[in-house]
Amino acid sequence: MRKFLFSTFLVLFGLIFLVFLVANRQPITISFDPLSTDSPAFAIGPLPLWAALVATLFLGYLFGGLGMWLSGKGTRRKATDRKHEIKQLKREIEAAASAPTQPTGEKLPVTQR
Repeated sequence: MRKFLFSTFLVLFGLIFLVFLVANRQPITISFDPLSTDSPAFAIGPLPLWAALVATLFLGYLFGGLGMWLSGKGTRRKATDRKHEIKQLKREIEAAASAPTQPTGEKLPVTQR
């Protein structure tokens, strides 16, 4: 039931977003110059509002993914170190298991205290 509700919400949200993008087709200019509103020094456009919104969402997705990847650097390094340690321990166990053992019947030397 929970999956169905989530899927329904996702489809409804997608439809609303699609209708919003189609309804906002007028061209806009995105300006990065706070001093001049008439002729900005650096501006992008004119481009449709939906294109600016989709580009903003895409850039946010990319920067968010990059931030998550960078924040996981320590965890990935620990995992790699532990993987190498596990391989080394497995080799040591295999070497100990294949090492010759004391034949049965022989007594080990006893130390006096």
